[in-house]
Amino acid sequence: MVSRWRVATLAILAAALLLVTTGHAQAHTSAGLHGGFSSSPDQFVIGPHLNLSAVGEDLYVVPSGEIGFGDNVLTLAFNGDLQYRFVVHRSKVRPYAGGGMTMFFFDPDGPGGSSTNLGVNLLGGIFFGEMNRRPMFLDFKVGLTNEVPDWKLQFGFNL
Repeated sequence: MVSRWRVATLAILAAALLLVTTGHAQAHTSAGLHGGFSSSPDQFVIGPHLNLSAVGEDLYVVPSGEIGFGDNVLTLAFNGDLQYRFVVHRSKVRPYAGGGMTMFFFDPDGPGGSSTNLGVNLLGGIFFGEMNRRPMFLDFKVGLTNEVPDWKLQFGFNL
């Protein structure tokens, strides 16, 4: 059995590789970091994300990963989210809504062993300005299946 710290180390290395290898050649693709809290399990989560070029008018695919700590469990989440970004004229604020799928790895302390599940969530959020020309956002996800956390509240920014 692979130790939970080896899994965590591999996840962090993969996240770093993802951020380092994001294409600067594609003008509309950017990478960033996000972090926040989840419920059931109650954890602090942190990880990288990509903002890919639009796949349709105001429609974006946003893959991300997270590692979660707390509640006597280690979790890894790999998300594939689809966001529709609403246009608000004369404002830097841009709300969005969407949904996605999550592959969720759960490794509790004690008996029971680890498991990997696929789940579904709804999301909503808002891009709310810039810090040193880096867009920031606040994101809220609600898990629709038992295989993912009940909810996540996250803050993030693009690099």
